[in-house]
Amino acid sequence: MVEAWRDFIFEIAIIVLATLWIYSPAYHGDWLWDDDQSITQNAVAQGPWNFYKHWIWPDGADYWPLTGTGFWIQWHLFGMNQTGYHVVNIVFHILGALAFWRLLHVMRLPGAWLGGLLFAIHPVGVESVAWVSEFKNTLSLPLLMLAAAAYVRCDEADKESPQAARFYVAAVGLYLLAMFAKTSMVMFPFVVLAYAWWKHGRIGFRDLAASVPFFLISLVLGLMTIKFQHEKAIGAETILVGHWWTLSGLAQRFALAGMSILHYLWKTVWPFDLLTIYPRWNVEPPKVWQFLPWPLIGAAVWWLWGRRGTAEQPTWQRHMLFVFAFFVLMLFPILGFVTISYMRITWVADHFLYLPMVGFIGFGAAAIATAYGKLSIPERPVALAAGAILLAVLGFASFRYAHVWAGEETLWPHTIAGHPSPCTYPRCGCWQAHNRLGAKKFARGDVDGAHFHFQNSTRLRPDLGETHNNLGTTHSARAQMAAQQGNQDAARREMELAIEQFRAAFQATPQAPMIQLNLANAQAAAGLFADAADNYGQMVKRIPRNAGLWNNYGVALFRQGINDRAIEAFRQALAIDPNFKDARESLAIATGEKPAPQAPPPTAAPGGQLQLNVPQSPTLGPTPLLQR
Repeated sequence: MVEAWRDFIFEIAIIVLATLWIYSPAYHGDWLWDDDQSITQNAVAQGPWNFYKHWIWPDGADYWPLTGTGFWIQWHLFGMNQTGYHVVNIVFHILGALAFWRLLHVMRLPGAWLGGLLFAIHPVGVESVAWVSEFKNTLSLPLLMLAAAAYVRCDEADKESPQAARFYVAAVGLYLLAMFAKTSMVMFPFVVLAYAWWKHGRIGFRDLAASVPFFLISLVLGLMTIKFQHEKAIGAETILVGHWWTLSGLAQRFALAGMSILHYLWKTVWPFDLLTIYPRWNVEPPKVWQFLPWPLIGAAVWWLWGRRGTAEQPTWQRHMLFVFAFFVLMLFPILGFVTISYMRITWVADHFLYLPMVGFIGFGAAAIATAYGKLSIPERPVALAAGAILLAVLGFASFRYAHVWAGEETLWPHTIAGHPSPCTYPRCGCWQAHNRLGAKKFARGDVDGAHFHFQNSTRLRPDLGETHNNLGTTHSARAQMAAQQGNQDAARREMELAIEQFRAAFQATPQAPMIQLNLANAQAAAGLFADAADNYGQMVKRIPRNAGLWNNYGVALFRQGINDRAIEAFRQALAIDPNFKDARESLAIATGEKPAPQAPPPTAAPGGQLQLNVPQSPTLGPTPLLQR
């Protein structure tokens, strides 16, 4: 007994220590990609005692209330310290590996511990573990593994016993929590039925009845996710694939799904050359060869089915059928049949494979353990050495890839290098990499470096407002630098380019107030006060409780000599924020009075007001960089 516990603890220690070493480069990793939406700029995650908003009607693009609550807890524990979030992700990844080991053990599969270890060190997992926003993956997976283990225990228990009822309730409850963490496992009820066929040789009435609560959970939360995706994540943006209810669109989606399945299969068994954003294959229209995965998959399934054996005497082909069913079912929501927001960037992503790959990992571990048990004593050391080398290769590959994910300044160059050159849209999805890398460089003061990447992102995605907006921002910054250096001609040219980019951004995304604000600010900075006043006037109608907007609107009017309306705008700004210094002094100048000598200092604008991206004068807001 003591020896068994010692071995058990030793096996846990190997998984824990191997995972901690592999992800050590990510302990102090930077914020990445959409971590701002999840945490650093998420008012709900940062607010006091308002995590309930994640459950009622969240502002985000998905309905994952348990994940949102997890971010709320972490924010109040760690604040802006990234290390805490990364450690939490790594810990939950370890828990997921241990829960997967537990599931394989409950299913009485050989090599259960090896399966847990392989999952813990698999390179495909790096994207989910090293990226804070993918906490939804690391949180949902252990919950689903425990739900599956509880269902297996229920299935094997006496159907009328209290123990079976307890396991069943636990399975349903854990599945509900897993879905609250991430709804990508929405197809799990079908896995429950596939398990019944695999284990018992048929799907009986009892199995169908037992699956009903799982189907209800999947239906409700799945529909909510689709609603959130279409209304908040995708919006009016065009996705480069046809509608599924048209013949051409359905053909595109079938071609996309078949290619995606083969891609994910390949990355499961050969997890190298991984990218954050993969080059996209063009399915508009689909090529004949892009449909080849389906006859290949059909032939493989037909061959496996003919050699499936029985539940009492199963063959490895039967096991493979169940594993493949699990793999495809778990992938189904992201194969392209249902439009998701990530399709605006590329078709496939490693974090979508985090859950589906566990089936093949478990099957592989069982196959290795079975083969090892059939070896003679002299052959086993050689097999152990080969296995150790395989584990070392996987672990080292994950360790190196974790270095890539340590920050955006390593992540995005790695992504760009993995795309063909010259990079053209739509095959090239690295416009997002250029966009993010440009934002990182701009935040660190490297305006020219940011400008280079924003030029590339705009070249690749000229249809997006955000790319034009970012390029306009660097043109505006370059104009300010030129003006400070006394080069008025260069400043004028740069500001004209900035206005051109902001105008293109506003035309592409008229619903984004920050873009219209940037356009108005640039026009005011260039001395185009009539155009600026027109945009500010539109904005104060859309956002009437913003003191900064009313102040700038007044400035643009005052600069045109429209004093009465300017005074009214300044008074409106002070009615919203009586301590707004700029508006107070602007009003004093507009009315011909001297500014109050002891005017109160400016305060933070209430309610997350929009911030201006141009210099502020001590009185009248935007100061023209150029005189016309």
